[in-house]
Amino acid sequence: MTMEALIYFQIFLAGWVCCHFYIIWKLRQALRKVAEDNGMTLGEMAETFLETRGIQTITVPNYFTETNGSSILLYNKDTGDFVSQALSLDELAENVYQFNRVKFALVKHNDLQVWFVEGKIKNDLKELE
Repeated sequence: MTMEALIYFQIFLAGWVCCHFYIIWKLRQALRKVAEDNGMTLGEMAETFLETRGIQTITVPNYFTETNGSSILLYNKDTGDFVSQALSLDELAENVYQFNRVKFALVKHNDLQVWFVEGKIKNDLKELE
């Protein structure tokens, strides 16, 4: 009985190992096809992936304003949450930077899109250069 269990276990283990090698082989074929479709070799695709691993992405908040009397109310467009309130757009940019610690944000005010950059208003990001 013990010898039969050992034989069954070895057969199961051999099948499990063969299955994993087969999955790796099929995955490598699929990756090679994706690389060739993009005009690269598998090695070039791996190098490109490894180069982009250290790049840090920044999420830029997307805000919009509403006016209520003389106040300008700032809301997050994605969540709808209230962010800040001020009497002018300049003061609003300062408040967002000072109290919310937001360095960059895209703000739609009436029909105008502006950037809040570290408490200042910029019409275009090319002004930063």
